[in-house]
Amino acid sequence: MKNIHAEFVKYGKNAKYWLRRCEMLLPEIAREEIWKKKRFSSIYEYAAKLAGMNHEKVNECLRIMKHIEDKPELLEVAEKKGLGAVRPVVTIATKETAKLWAKKVEVMSKHTLITYVRDCKIGRPGTADEQEVTI
Repeated sequence: MKNIHAEFVKYGKNAKYWLRRCEMLLPEIAREEIWKKKRFSSIYEYAAKLAGMNHEKVNECLRIMKHIEDKPELLEVAEKKGLGAVRPVVTIATKETAKLWAKKVEVMSKHTLITYVRDCKIGRPGTADEQEVTI
């Protein structure tokens, strides 16, 4: 029983790793229309049949990647932690602030990061604009 569990965990980790890799490739697959060359009716069918990704996941991946494609620091974090980790910062990060946001993504929990981003957006006094958060 222990071996079965260990094997399951191993495969689960590998599945997450490979799914993240697939997510990172989607923009290039869309741009070069590889899905069409491989005779799929859409990128959604391509991603579903080859990687088990649903329609919403494909849209989300393409949207996030569009926001971070010119921000290498965030791309690096996305490759390590997945696109879901950088999702909270994609609309607020700029080329100039990408390094700062990449560090925040690496050290903050997702919930803390979401709150931090929200506070930055609304400029709430006593929050991100006025103090550095140490986690």
